[in-house]
Amino acid sequence: MTEHGRYDLLKAPGAPVDSPRRSLVLVIDDDAMNLKVLKGYLTLDGYEVAVAESGPEGLERLEAGGVDLVVLDVRMPDMDGYEVCRRIRANSRHARTPVIFLTADQVDEKRELLGLDAGGDEYLHKPISRRVLSARVRNLLRLADAEREHMLLRQIAHSEKLAAIGQVAAGVAHEVNNPLSFILSNLDSLRVYFNDLKQVLQAWQQGPEAGRAMERKVGLESILSDISPLLDETVHGGRRVRAIVQELKTFSRSEEAPMEAVDLAAVARSTLLLTERELSARGTVERDLQSAPIDAAPRQKLHQVVLNLVVNAMQAVEARPLPEGQRHVLGLRTRTVGEFAELEVSDTGCGIPEANLTRIFEPFFTTKPVGVGTGLGLSVCALVVELSGGTIEVKSTIGAGTTFLIRIPRAGPGKHG
Repeated sequence: MTEHGRYDLLKAPGAPVDSPRRSLVLVIDDDAMNLKVLKGYLTLDGYEVAVAESGPEGLERLEAGGVDLVVLDVRMPDMDGYEVCRRIRANSRHARTPVIFLTADQVDEKRELLGLDAGGDEYLHKPISRRVLSARVRNLLRLADAEREHMLLRQIAHSEKLAAIGQVAAGVAHEVNNPLSFILSNLDSLRVYFNDLKQVLQAWQQGPEAGRAMERKVGLESILSDISPLLDETVHGGRRVRAIVQELKTFSRSEEAPMEAVDLAAVARSTLLLTERELSARGTVERDLQSAPIDAAPRQKLHQVVLNLVVNAMQAVEARPLPEGQRHVLGLRTRTVGEFAELEVSDTGCGIPEANLTRIFEPFFTTKPVGVGTGLGLSVCALVVELSGGTIEVKSTIGAGTTFLIRIPRAGPGKHG
């Protein structure tokens, strides 16, 4: 955990933290003295500084890459600061780069609004106070860093989600293939019956005697008794395929998950729809899914939490083979305990060494072989649970198994006593 109480997915264990890359500030101003003064201020504050004496030169330097913030003079020949800013914002690569306008003009609300409408983030008046400039640059860079971290976190979490789905892909394919197989088989049977019924109708058109004879020939009573169950099975299979596809769509979405009412039992059932075959191949699945409603939680992200924990459990039992005739036990349980909704995922796998229990939620920490997982699954779980206002605990014994327990306030984040 960081000092602010969240997991930082952007720093791998062992990465240097005392000498990060210095932020690069691009100063665009047609006055050489202003450039010198501003470069001096920003250099003393610890920033790398690049300078440009015109709008076109500044845009060219920006395209070279690496710029974290732009300090931009308003009045410049050929291309003024407003036009430079508009071009920066029109470029998708730099649309979110912070821009601070500088002007020697007196305070003018219309001009300031013009700069802000062009996409500027701040509007400062010359002569510039070093302390004010330093504070504005620092604050804007902090906000930009937070936004970049948030976007990267979403990308990492989405990649981890897809990796988890890949772990159970064979089971999902089987779950889809099974109902599709009997749907196709039933449709073949229904097509044969349809042709038989056409013959019966054609025979009745010739007369009652021919009609009754054809009914006996094709076995009309047997056909009619078979059609209804065949249709029921086909509809049931189609609905199961649709449910699996819908769950896959839910898991694979990358957009921000809204806070909404959710039942942990329903989330667990959805996960089992995709994973139960893979789980059953590795052991006995024990489920006790009692209703565990939450007023506000990110449903899609909770789907990912359960999937990550289930994949972890499968990998844990694979790492501890049992003697012939014995089977592992994998458990999913949900319940309500007081003001909390609880989810428990357990296995009888290899267990986690005690020395690692304090590290398993660290980003990129993993004891799995290279190529098995990203080392981010449990960190993502911890972030999602924290976002929901809850806690995640783990108990494990080497050679006996592991249990993860998630507790989320039923009233939503920050609503419990």
